Amino acid sequence: MDMDGFRPYRGYFYRASANFGQDGSWRGTIDIFRRRWDGTTETVISKMDVPGTFIAEELALAASDAYCHVLIDDAEFQR
Repeated sequence: MDMDGFRPYRGYFYRASANFGQDGSWRGTIDIFRRRWDGTTETVISKMDVPGTFIAEELALAASDAYCHVLIDDAEFQR
């Protein structure tokens, strides 16, 4: 799997992106992957919307980045 654009964090790789909506606000989207011991990757979260809307792309990206860290820190997706 091509990991370009993904950032490493605590054994995971994540990508945060922002999209401009028709309502004039920005929304964040995240992807989180985990690399297995055999070198393959596992999708943990794919194209998940970040809660909230934002007035600027930079804010949506910052919120998306922080949301990835919170999810990984809390391991919310491992249940």
